[in-house]
Amino acid sequence: MARRQMGLLAQIEKGALDESIPLASTLRKCVVLGGHAGSSELRDWARHELDGYGDDVSEMPDYRVIAAPILANGMNVAYQFRRHQLSVWDLPDFAQEAYRDGIKMPMGVGELEKLAGNSKPIDMQAPGMPDVVHYMNNFGEYNASFESIYFSVAPTAVHGILDKIRTNLVAMVAELRAVGVGSEDIPTSLAADQAVNVIIKKAKRSPITINNAVASGPGAVASADQQNTAAGQEDESPWWVHAARGSWVFLVGLAGIIGAYAAVAAGKNWWPF
Repeated sequence: MARRQMGLLAQIEKGALDESIPLASTLRKCVVLGGHAGSSELRDWARHELDGYGDDVSEMPDYRVIAAPILANGMNVAYQFRRHQLSVWDLPDFAQEAYRDGIKMPMGVGELEKLAGNSKPIDMQAPGMPDVVHYMNNFGEYNASFESIYFSVAPTAVHGILDKIRTNLVAMVAELRAVGVGSEDIPTSLAADQAVNVIIKKAKRSPITINNAVASGPGAVASADQQNTAAGQEDESPWWVHAARGSWVFLVGLAGIIGAYAAVAAGKNWWPF
């Protein structure tokens, strides 16, 4: 862990715990920390939360999918209807799977914060809904003509996403501290990547041993032993490498003994050879 004067980890922890500090500010510091640590996992997650997921919705965390009622506007032979609630099972088969869990919220935290500030439910049309309306008007037996179908999203549900992001920030800081990363330290890429994978992607936690003597200098990275420990891997070096290491340790120790003996002999002006 390389020492930095900025204390980024401490700033991120403070920003995550203080709800008066905008999430966007804290997430930007995560991008910087991910750059210093060499962690693409941390950088990418923070950038997605800041900018939105866009076409990368397949990578979107499950906390960004929220349940919401499906409403419809249209008319039938008897009357015109507005905000008529539908069940997901009222939709065509191909749409039921897509909308069964609710609506995906891929936008950045800035937009989410504005949506969370609404006092009334937010009508949002999910991608593909116009195609559903077209199909139901032309190919289904629904006895109605639909103008639009959309989700009615409660501001409290949007606030729940923001709260989850803030909690994830706190949890990632806790993961880094648990492996010995200090307030002003820069974590190794291995530690930062694991924090994101454990908290966001629900991956299994692997043990990480931080060697402060190795990882405290500028630009330091995890040692090979640290990487193997974190990955749960055995040292698979060939037998002759282990033998060479053992021989070298023996020779170094023997040289030290001979040197000490020579120093004593010289002090007494006694040489046995």
